Amino acid sequence: AALFGIKFSIVENVIKSSINIKVKENIQAAKQAYKLIKKPLLKVSPIKNTPKPLLTGNEAIALGAVKAGLKAYIAYPMTPASSILHYLAKYKKELNITTVHPENEIAVIGMAQGASYAGIKNMIGTSGGGFALMIEHLSLSGQAEIPLVIVLSQRPGPATGVPTYTAQADLFFSLYAGHGEFPRIVLAPGDTEEAFYSTAESLNLAWKFQIPVILLSDKHLSESIFSSELNESKITSEKPKLWNKKGNYKNLELRSRTLKLQSNYKRYTLTKDGVSPLAFPGEKNAVIKSNGYEHDEYGITTEDAPMIIKGNEKRLKKMETIENELKKKETVKVYGNKKSKTVLIAWGSTKGIAIEVAKIFNIKVVQPLYLMPFPKLELKKHLKNAEKIIDIEINTTGQLGDLLKFHGFKIDKKILKYDGRPFAVDELEKIIKKLL
Repeated sequence: AALFGIKFSIVENVIKSSINIKVKENIQAAKQAYKLIKKPLLKVSPIKNTPKPLLTGNEAIALGAVKAGLKAYIAYPMTPASSILHYLAKYKKELNITTVHPENEIAVIGMAQGASYAGIKNMIGTSGGGFALMIEHLSLSGQAEIPLVIVLSQRPGPATGVPTYTAQADLFFSLYAGHGEFPRIVLAPGDTEEAFYSTAESLNLAWKFQIPVILLSDKHLSESIFSSELNESKITSEKPKLWNKKGNYKNLELRSRTLKLQSNYKRYTLTKDGVSPLAFPGEKNAVIKSNGYEHDEYGITTEDAPMIIKGNEKRLKKMETIENELKKKETVKVYGNKKSKTVLIAWGSTKGIAIEVAKIFNIKVVQPLYLMPFPKLELKKHLKNAEKIIDIEINTTGQLGDLLKFHGFKIDKKILKYDGRPFAVDELEKIIKKLL
Protein backbone atom coordinates (compact mmCIF):
# COMPACT_ATOMS: atom_id res chain seq x y z
CA ALA A 1 0.00 0.00 0.00
CA ALA A 2 2.78 2.44 0.91
CA LEU A 3 4.62 1.68 -2.34
CA PHE A 4 1.54 2.74 -4.31
CA GLY A 5 0.57 5.74 -2.17
CA ILE A 6 -2.54 4.11 -0.68
CA LYS A 7 -3.67 5.62 2.63
CA PHE A 8 -3.05 3.50 5.72
CA SER A 9 -6.67 3.94 6.79
CA ILE A 10 -7.65 1.74 3.84
CA VAL A 11 -5.17 -0.93 4.96
CA GLU A 12 -6.60 -0.73 8.46
CA ASN A 13 -10.15 -1.20 7.21
CA VAL A 14 -9.10 -4.25 5.16
CA ILE A 15 -7.47 -5.83 8.21
CA LYS A 16 -10.53 -5.19 10.35
CA SER A 17 -12.89 -6.68 7.78
CA SER A 18 -10.83 -9.79 7.02
CA ILE A 19 -9.14 -10.84 10.28
CA ASN A 20 -10.98 -11.97 13.42
CA ILE A 21 -8.12 -12.58 15.85
CA LYS A 22 -5.35 -10.27 17.12
CA VAL A 23 -6.71 -7.39 15.04
CA LYS A 24 -4.83 -4.69 16.98
CA GLU A 25 -1.54 -6.56 16.72
CA ASN A 26 -1.95 -7.03 12.96
CA ILE A 27 -2.76 -3.35 12.48
CA GLN A 28 0.31 -2.39 14.52
CA ALA A 29 2.55 -4.71 12.50
CA ALA A 30 1.19 -3.34 9.25
CA LYS A 31 1.72 0.23 10.45
CA GLN A 32 5.38 -0.47 11.24
CA ALA A 33 5.92 -1.93 7.77
CA TYR A 34 4.04 1.00 6.20
CA LYS A 35 6.39 3.50 7.88
CA LEU A 36 9.46 1.83 6.36
CA ILE A 37 8.47 3.14 2.92
CA LYS A 38 9.62 6.74 2.69
CA LYS A 39 8.43 7.50 -0.83
CA PRO A 40 5.82 5.78 -3.05
CA LEU A 41 7.04 4.28 -6.32
CA LEU A 42 3.71 4.97 -7.97
CA LYS A 43 0.60 6.90 -7.01
CA VAL A 44 -2.58 4.88 -7.46
CA SER A 45 -5.77 6.94 -7.57
CA PRO A 46 -9.02 5.63 -6.07
CA ILE A 47 -11.42 4.02 -8.53
CA LYS A 48 -14.33 6.32 -9.31
CA ASN A 49 -16.64 3.57 -10.56
CA THR A 50 -18.79 1.54 -8.20
CA PRO A 51 -16.76 -1.50 -7.13
CA LYS A 52 -17.94 -4.78 -8.65
CA PRO A 53 -18.30 -8.00 -6.66
CA LEU A 54 -15.25 -10.26 -6.62
CA LEU A 55 -16.05 -13.88 -7.51
CA THR A 56 -14.15 -16.98 -8.48
CA GLY A 57 -15.33 -18.97 -11.47
CA ASN A 58 -16.58 -21.73 -9.18
CA GLU A 59 -18.59 -19.28 -7.09
CA ALA A 60 -20.18 -17.90 -10.26
CA ILE A 61 -21.02 -21.46 -11.36
CA ALA A 62 -22.64 -22.15 -7.99
CA LEU A 63 -24.70 -18.95 -8.00
CA GLY A 64 -25.83 -19.39 -11.61
CA ALA A 65 -27.11 -22.87 -10.82
CA VAL A 66 -28.97 -21.68 -7.72
CA LYS A 67 -30.58 -18.87 -9.69
CA ALA A 68 -31.85 -21.43 -12.23
CA GLY A 69 -33.51 -23.52 -9.52
CA LEU A 70 -30.76 -25.78 -8.15
CA LYS A 71 -31.98 -27.73 -5.12
CA ALA A 72 -29.11 -30.19 -4.57
CA TYR A 73 -25.39 -30.21 -5.27
CA ILE A 74 -23.67 -33.59 -5.07
CA ALA A 75 -19.90 -33.98 -5.32
CA TYR A 76 -16.83 -35.85 -4.19
CA PRO A 77 -14.06 -33.24 -3.76
CA MET A 78 -11.61 -33.10 -6.65
CA THR A 79 -9.43 -30.12 -7.46
CA PRO A 80 -10.21 -27.74 -9.12
CA ALA A 81 -13.97 -28.33 -8.78
CA SER A 82 -13.93 -28.78 -4.97
CA SER A 83 -14.70 -25.19 -4.03
CA ILE A 84 -18.16 -25.39 -5.62
CA LEU A 85 -19.05 -27.93 -2.93
CA HIS A 86 -17.35 -25.87 -0.21
CA TYR A 87 -19.13 -22.66 -1.23
CA LEU A 88 -22.60 -24.19 -1.54
CA ALA A 89 -22.21 -26.15 1.70
CA LYS A 90 -21.18 -22.98 3.53
CA TYR A 91 -24.22 -21.03 2.30
CA LYS A 92 -26.74 -23.86 1.93
CA LYS A 93 -29.22 -22.30 4.37
CA GLU A 94 -29.12 -18.89 2.71
CA LEU A 95 -29.40 -20.47 -0.76
CA ASN A 96 -32.00 -23.06 0.33
CA ILE A 97 -30.21 -26.05 -1.16
CA THR A 98 -28.91 -29.44 -0.03
CA THR A 99 -25.27 -30.46 -0.45
CA VAL A 100 -24.13 -34.09 -0.38
CA HIS A 101 -20.60 -35.53 -0.20
CA PRO A 102 -20.86 -39.26 -1.09
CA GLU A 103 -18.07 -41.84 -0.90
CA ASN A 104 -16.87 -41.58 -4.52
CA GLU A 105 -17.69 -40.20 -7.97
CA ILE A 106 -19.72 -43.24 -9.04
CA ALA A 107 -21.99 -42.69 -6.05
CA VAL A 108 -22.16 -38.98 -6.93
CA ILE A 109 -23.59 -39.46 -10.41
CA GLY A 110 -25.88 -42.30 -9.27
CA MET A 111 -27.35 -40.11 -6.51
CA ALA A 112 -27.78 -37.26 -8.99
CA GLN A 113 -29.73 -39.48 -11.36
CA GLY A 114 -31.90 -40.66 -8.49
CA ALA A 115 -32.57 -37.06 -7.52
CA SER A 116 -33.52 -36.17 -11.10
CA TYR A 117 -35.86 -39.18 -11.26
CA ALA A 118 -37.55 -37.76 -8.14
CA GLY A 119 -37.89 -34.32 -9.78
CA ILE A 120 -35.10 -32.53 -7.86
CA LYS A 121 -32.97 -30.17 -9.93
CA ASN A 122 -29.37 -31.01 -9.11
CA MET A 123 -25.81 -30.60 -10.34
CA ILE A 124 -22.55 -32.47 -9.86
CA GLY A 125 -18.92 -31.37 -10.21
CA THR A 126 -15.59 -33.09 -10.73
CA SER A 127 -12.34 -33.08 -12.70
CA GLY A 128 -11.03 -35.46 -15.36
CA GLY A 129 -10.31 -38.49 -13.14
CA GLY A 130 -13.68 -38.29 -11.42
CA PHE A 131 -15.46 -37.79 -14.74
CA ALA A 132 -13.77 -40.96 -16.02
CA LEU A 133 -15.44 -42.93 -13.22
CA MET A 134 -18.85 -41.50 -14.13
CA ILE A 135 -18.94 -42.51 -17.79
CA GLU A 136 -21.15 -45.62 -17.55
CA HIS A 137 -23.74 -43.53 -15.72
CA LEU A 138 -23.39 -40.81 -18.37
CA SER A 139 -24.62 -43.31 -20.97
CA LEU A 140 -27.42 -44.31 -18.57
CA SER A 141 -28.61 -40.69 -18.59
CA GLY A 142 -28.60 -40.80 -22.39
CA GLN A 143 -30.63 -44.01 -22.61
CA ALA A 144 -33.01 -43.37 -19.69
CA GLU A 145 -33.34 -39.68 -20.61
CA ILE A 146 -32.41 -38.43 -17.15
CA PRO A 147 -31.60 -34.70 -16.79
CA LEU A 148 -27.99 -34.32 -15.65
CA VAL A 149 -25.59 -31.36 -15.30
CA ILE A 150 -21.90 -32.11 -14.84
CA VAL A 151 -19.31 -29.42 -14.14
CA LEU A 152 -16.02 -30.74 -15.51
CA SER A 153 -13.21 -28.50 -14.27
CA GLN A 154 -10.06 -29.43 -16.17
CA ARG A 155 -6.52 -29.88 -14.87
CA PRO A 156 -3.40 -31.40 -16.46
CA GLY A 157 -3.54 -35.15 -16.92
CA PRO A 158 -3.52 -38.00 -17.62
CA ALA A 159 -4.08 -39.82 -14.31
CA THR A 160 -3.30 -37.58 -11.33
CA GLY A 161 -1.33 -35.31 -13.63
CA VAL A 162 -0.65 -31.95 -12.00
CA PRO A 163 -3.77 -31.50 -9.86
CA THR A 164 -3.31 -27.88 -8.81
CA TYR A 165 -2.52 -26.43 -12.24
CA THR A 166 -4.56 -25.72 -15.36
CA ALA A 167 -5.24 -27.33 -18.75
CA GLN A 168 -7.81 -27.60 -21.54
CA ALA A 169 -7.24 -31.22 -22.50
CA ASP A 170 -10.69 -32.74 -21.83
CA LEU A 171 -12.59 -31.24 -24.75
CA PHE A 172 -12.75 -34.45 -26.81
CA PHE A 173 -13.36 -36.46 -23.63
CA SER A 174 -16.47 -34.40 -22.86
CA LEU A 175 -17.74 -34.51 -26.45
CA TYR A 176 -17.44 -38.25 -26.99
CA ALA A 177 -17.39 -39.98 -23.59
CA GLY A 178 -19.90 -42.80 -23.11
CA HIS A 179 -20.90 -45.90 -25.03
CA GLY A 180 -23.64 -45.75 -27.62
CA GLU A 181 -25.12 -42.68 -29.27
CA PHE A 182 -27.16 -40.09 -27.41
CA PRO A 183 -27.59 -36.31 -27.42
CA ARG A 184 -25.69 -34.02 -25.09
CA ILE A 185 -24.77 -30.35 -24.80
CA VAL A 186 -21.26 -29.11 -23.99
CA LEU A 187 -20.56 -25.48 -23.02
CA ALA A 188 -17.28 -23.76 -22.13
CA PRO A 189 -17.56 -20.35 -20.43
CA GLY A 190 -14.45 -18.16 -20.32
CA ASP A 191 -15.01 -15.84 -17.33
CA THR A 192 -17.23 -15.50 -14.28
CA GLU A 193 -20.05 -13.72 -16.07
CA GLU A 194 -20.24 -16.41 -18.73
CA ALA A 195 -19.92 -19.07 -16.04
CA PHE A 196 -22.90 -17.59 -14.18
CA TYR A 197 -25.19 -17.47 -17.22
CA SER A 198 -23.93 -20.70 -18.85
CA THR A 199 -24.50 -22.74 -15.70
CA ALA A 200 -28.06 -21.48 -15.47
CA GLU A 201 -28.56 -22.32 -19.15
CA SER A 202 -27.08 -25.78 -18.54
CA LEU A 203 -29.60 -26.56 -15.83
CA ASN A 204 -32.53 -25.30 -17.88
CA LEU A 205 -31.43 -27.14 -21.03
CA ALA A 206 -30.78 -30.43 -19.19
CA TRP A 207 -34.34 -30.43 -17.87
CA LYS A 208 -35.93 -29.05 -21.01
CA PHE A 209 -34.50 -31.85 -23.16
CA GLN A 210 -33.87 -34.53 -20.49
CA ILE A 211 -30.23 -34.98 -21.46
CA PRO A 212 -26.76 -34.72 -19.92
CA VAL A 213 -25.18 -31.28 -20.15
CA ILE A 214 -21.46 -30.84 -19.51
CA LEU A 215 -20.11 -27.47 -18.42
CA LEU A 216 -16.38 -27.31 -19.16
CA SER A 217 -14.31 -25.15 -16.84
CA ASP A 218 -10.60 -25.30 -15.99
CA LYS A 219 -8.42 -24.51 -13.00
CA HIS A 220 -7.64 -21.01 -14.28
CA LEU A 221 -11.33 -20.10 -14.52
CA SER A 222 -12.54 -22.11 -11.52
CA GLU A 223 -10.12 -20.70 -8.97
CA SER A 224 -9.20 -17.25 -10.32
CA ILE A 225 -10.90 -14.19 -8.85
CA PHE A 226 -12.63 -11.79 -11.22
CA SER A 227 -14.49 -8.52 -10.77
CA SER A 228 -17.94 -9.50 -11.98
CA GLU A 229 -21.10 -7.75 -13.08
CA LEU A 230 -23.99 -10.20 -12.93
CA ASN A 231 -27.53 -9.41 -13.99
CA GLU A 232 -29.72 -11.88 -12.13
CA SER A 233 -32.82 -10.78 -14.02
CA LYS A 234 -31.45 -12.45 -17.15
CA ILE A 235 -31.88 -15.86 -15.53
CA THR A 236 -35.14 -17.70 -14.97
CA SER A 237 -35.78 -21.20 -13.70
CA GLU A 238 -37.55 -22.83 -16.63
CA LYS A 239 -40.09 -25.59 -16.07
CA PRO A 240 -39.63 -28.86 -17.97
CA LYS A 241 -42.32 -30.45 -20.11
CA LEU A 242 -44.70 -32.07 -17.58
CA TRP A 243 -47.39 -34.69 -17.91
CA ASN A 244 -50.88 -33.20 -18.22
CA LYS A 245 -52.38 -35.93 -15.96
CA LYS A 246 -55.00 -36.81 -18.56
CA GLY A 247 -55.88 -40.35 -19.59
CA ASN A 248 -58.03 -43.36 -18.91
CA TYR A 249 -57.75 -45.38 -15.72
CA LYS A 250 -57.85 -49.10 -15.20
CA ASN A 251 -58.04 -51.32 -12.14
CA LEU A 252 -55.31 -53.78 -11.24
CA GLU A 253 -56.58 -56.65 -9.10
CA LEU A 254 -54.16 -57.80 -6.40
CA ARG A 255 -54.70 -60.42 -3.64
CA SER A 256 -55.31 -57.87 -0.91
CA ARG A 257 -56.64 -54.84 -2.71
CA THR A 258 -57.48 -53.17 -6.00
CA LEU A 259 -55.11 -50.53 -7.38
CA LYS A 260 -56.24 -47.85 -9.78
CA LEU A 261 -53.45 -47.19 -12.29
CA GLN A 262 -53.01 -44.53 -14.94
CA SER A 263 -52.88 -46.49 -18.16
CA ASN A 264 -52.02 -43.59 -20.45
CA TYR A 265 -48.91 -42.17 -18.80
CA LYS A 266 -45.99 -43.11 -20.99
CA ARG A 267 -42.62 -42.03 -19.65
CA TYR A 268 -41.11 -42.27 -23.13
CA THR A 269 -43.99 -41.00 -25.23
CA LEU A 270 -42.97 -40.61 -28.87
CA THR A 271 -43.26 -36.92 -29.73
CA LYS A 272 -42.40 -34.67 -32.68
CA ASP A 273 -39.51 -33.02 -30.83
CA GLY A 274 -38.25 -36.19 -29.13
CA VAL A 275 -39.03 -34.88 -25.64
CA SER A 276 -41.53 -36.82 -23.50
CA PRO A 277 -43.62 -35.30 -20.68
CA LEU A 278 -42.20 -35.90 -17.19
CA ALA A 279 -43.95 -37.17 -14.09
CA PHE A 280 -42.35 -38.01 -10.76
CA PRO A 281 -42.76 -40.69 -8.08
CA GLY A 282 -45.72 -39.90 -5.84
CA GLU A 283 -47.83 -38.70 -8.74
CA LYS A 284 -51.30 -40.13 -8.17
CA ASN A 285 -52.39 -42.91 -10.51
CA ALA A 286 -49.15 -42.98 -12.51
CA VAL A 287 -46.53 -45.69 -12.86
CA ILE A 288 -43.22 -43.97 -13.52
CA LYS A 289 -40.49 -46.03 -15.14
CA SER A 290 -36.85 -45.16 -15.81
CA ASN A 291 -34.98 -47.72 -17.83
CA GLY A 292 -31.39 -48.05 -19.06
CA TYR A 293 -32.37 -51.08 -21.18
CA GLU A 294 -34.00 -50.34 -24.52
CA HIS A 295 -37.70 -49.82 -23.80
CA ASP A 296 -41.11 -49.07 -25.19
CA GLU A 297 -43.08 -45.87 -24.53
CA TYR A 298 -44.11 -47.05 -21.06
CA GLY A 299 -40.50 -47.80 -20.10
CA ILE A 300 -40.95 -51.57 -20.32
CA THR A 301 -37.82 -53.43 -21.48
CA THR A 302 -37.90 -54.49 -25.13
CA GLU A 303 -35.72 -56.24 -27.70
CA ASP A 304 -38.24 -55.76 -30.50
CA ALA A 305 -36.39 -54.54 -33.62
CA PRO A 306 -38.91 -51.86 -34.72
CA MET A 307 -39.11 -50.54 -31.15
CA ILE A 308 -35.31 -50.35 -30.89
CA ILE A 309 -35.27 -48.25 -34.06
CA LYS A 310 -37.97 -45.95 -32.70
CA GLY A 311 -36.12 -45.53 -29.40
CA ASN A 312 -32.88 -44.55 -31.11
CA GLU A 313 -34.63 -42.17 -33.49
CA LYS A 314 -36.59 -40.61 -30.62
CA ARG A 315 -33.46 -39.78 -28.64
CA LEU A 316 -31.49 -38.53 -31.62
CA LYS A 317 -34.45 -36.42 -32.76
CA LYS A 318 -33.69 -34.25 -29.74
CA MET A 319 -30.48 -33.00 -31.38
CA GLU A 320 -32.44 -31.28 -34.12
CA THR A 321 -34.72 -29.77 -31.48
CA ILE A 322 -31.71 -28.64 -29.43
CA GLU A 323 -30.03 -27.08 -32.47
CA ASN A 324 -33.19 -25.06 -33.17
CA GLU A 325 -33.30 -23.97 -29.52
CA LEU A 326 -29.68 -22.81 -29.59
CA LYS A 327 -30.37 -20.59 -32.61
CA LYS A 328 -32.05 -18.28 -30.06
CA LYS A 329 -28.88 -18.14 -27.93
CA GLU A 330 -25.41 -16.65 -28.29
CA THR A 331 -23.30 -19.68 -29.17
CA VAL A 332 -20.26 -17.78 -30.49
CA LYS A 333 -18.78 -14.51 -29.21
CA VAL A 334 -16.61 -12.04 -31.13
CA TYR A 335 -14.19 -9.42 -29.75
CA GLY A 336 -11.68 -6.89 -31.04
CA ASN A 337 -11.46 -5.56 -34.59
CA LYS A 338 -14.32 -7.35 -36.31
CA LYS A 339 -13.03 -6.33 -39.76
CA SER A 340 -9.63 -7.89 -39.22
CA LYS A 341 -8.50 -10.62 -41.63
CA THR A 342 -6.43 -12.19 -38.86
CA VAL A 343 -8.45 -14.12 -36.27
CA LEU A 344 -7.44 -15.60 -32.95
CA ILE A 345 -9.76 -18.44 -31.95
CA ALA A 346 -9.87 -19.55 -28.32
CA TRP A 347 -12.20 -21.33 -25.93
CA GLY A 348 -12.74 -21.38 -22.18
CA SER A 349 -10.55 -19.18 -20.00
CA THR A 350 -7.97 -18.72 -22.79
CA LYS A 351 -10.34 -16.24 -24.42
CA GLY A 352 -9.28 -13.62 -21.84
CA ILE A 353 -5.61 -13.57 -22.80
CA ALA A 354 -6.56 -13.73 -26.49
CA ILE A 355 -8.65 -10.58 -26.13
CA GLU A 356 -5.82 -8.72 -24.37
CA VAL A 357 -3.26 -9.58 -27.04
CA ALA A 358 -5.71 -8.89 -29.87
CA LYS A 359 -6.00 -5.30 -28.65
CA ILE A 360 -2.23 -4.85 -29.09
CA PHE A 361 -2.37 -5.95 -32.75
CA ASN A 362 -5.89 -4.65 -33.52
CA ILE A 363 -7.11 -8.08 -34.63
CA LYS A 364 -10.21 -10.21 -34.09
CA VAL A 365 -11.01 -12.89 -31.49
CA VAL A 366 -13.66 -15.60 -31.97
CA GLN A 367 -14.79 -17.69 -29.00
CA PRO A 368 -17.16 -20.67 -29.42
CA LEU A 369 -19.20 -20.80 -26.23
CA TYR A 370 -21.09 -23.97 -27.17
CA LEU A 371 -19.02 -26.90 -28.42
CA MET A 372 -21.81 -29.46 -28.84
CA PRO A 373 -23.92 -29.06 -30.85
CA PHE A 374 -21.04 -27.44 -32.74
CA PRO A 375 -22.04 -23.92 -33.91
CA LYS A 376 -20.77 -24.42 -37.46
CA LEU A 377 -23.01 -21.87 -39.17
CA GLU A 378 -22.25 -19.15 -36.61
CA LEU A 379 -18.53 -19.80 -36.89
CA LYS A 380 -18.72 -19.68 -40.69
CA LYS A 381 -20.29 -16.25 -40.44
CA HIS A 382 -17.44 -14.92 -38.30
CA LEU A 383 -14.57 -16.72 -40.06
CA LYS A 384 -15.59 -16.47 -43.73
CA ASN A 385 -13.38 -13.44 -44.49
CA ALA A 386 -10.41 -14.55 -42.41
CA GLU A 387 -7.07 -14.89 -44.21
CA LYS A 388 -5.22 -16.23 -41.18
CA ILE A 389 -6.77 -18.21 -38.30
CA ILE A 390 -4.62 -18.83 -35.23
CA ASP A 391 -5.82 -21.37 -32.66
CA ILE A 392 -4.76 -20.76 -29.02
CA GLU A 393 -5.16 -23.55 -26.45
CA ILE A 394 -3.76 -24.96 -23.19
CA ASN A 395 -3.17 -28.54 -24.36
CA THR A 396 -0.65 -30.53 -26.39
CA THR A 397 -2.65 -31.24 -29.55
CA GLY A 398 -4.96 -28.29 -30.19
CA GLN A 399 -8.26 -30.11 -29.75
CA LEU A 400 -10.47 -27.17 -30.77
CA GLY A 401 -8.31 -26.70 -33.87
CA ASP A 402 -8.81 -30.36 -34.80
CA LEU A 403 -12.55 -30.04 -34.18
CA LEU A 404 -12.66 -27.01 -36.49
CA LYS A 405 -10.77 -28.94 -39.18
CA PHE A 406 -13.27 -31.79 -38.85
CA HIS A 407 -16.04 -29.29 -39.63
CA GLY A 408 -14.22 -27.92 -42.70
CA PHE A 409 -12.37 -24.90 -41.28
CA LYS A 410 -8.72 -24.22 -42.14
CA ILE A 411 -6.43 -23.50 -39.19
CA ASP A 412 -3.23 -21.75 -40.22
CA LYS A 413 -1.36 -22.00 -36.94
CA LYS A 414 -1.76 -23.52 -33.48
CA ILE A 415 -0.25 -21.85 -30.43
CA LEU A 416 -0.23 -24.42 -27.64
CA LYS A 417 0.96 -24.36 -24.05
CA TYR A 418 1.03 -27.40 -21.77
CA ASP A 419 3.15 -26.67 -18.70
CA GLY A 420 0.14 -26.28 -16.41
CA ARG A 421 0.23 -22.48 -16.60
CA PRO A 422 -1.99 -20.09 -18.55
CA PHE A 423 -0.45 -17.80 -21.17
CA ALA A 424 1.06 -14.47 -20.05
CA VAL A 425 0.41 -11.37 -22.18
CA ASP A 426 4.05 -10.73 -23.11
CA GLU A 427 4.59 -14.42 -23.85
CA LEU A 428 1.66 -14.66 -26.28
CA GLU A 429 2.40 -11.24 -27.76
CA LYS A 430 5.92 -12.34 -28.82
CA ILE A 431 4.62 -15.51 -30.48
CA ILE A 432 1.83 -13.77 -32.40
CA LYS A 433 4.14 -10.93 -33.50
CA LYS A 434 6.28 -13.50 -35.33
CA LEU A 435 3.22 -14.90 -37.10
CA LEU A 436 1.84 -11.60 -38.42
